[in-house]
Amino acid sequence: MSSWTQAWVNDYLDLYNYARRIGDSEWAEDILGKLRNQKDTLLEEEQKSIMLRELLASYDRINKQLVEIFSKLRVASEGYQTESLHEQWFKLKLMRINISRKILQHQ
Repeated sequence: MSSWTQAWVNDYLDLYNYARRIGDSEWAEDILGKLRNQKDTLLEEEQKSIMLRELLASYDRINKQLVEIFSKLRVASEGYQTESLHEQWFKLKLMRINISRKILQHQ
């Protein structure tokens, strides 16, 4: 559970305790209902957010690798070295396409 979700739960628990202390049982039950119903939704949203951040980090990492390979290709002589670089380039582009699709699915 992230610090944000934990803070949200703690705030609602504080409100619940306050409602019970002042004797407002209706408010206390409403707070418990929100805790039960919204906590799962918040955790699911948080998991999606984490996944999206990881996908974006992977996308950035692949872009950096593509730039490095492109720089190497500009100065490489013909032969095995350029063939290997082209293969790496192609694999990274496919990986970037797959990650792009996943990013679109998580938005």
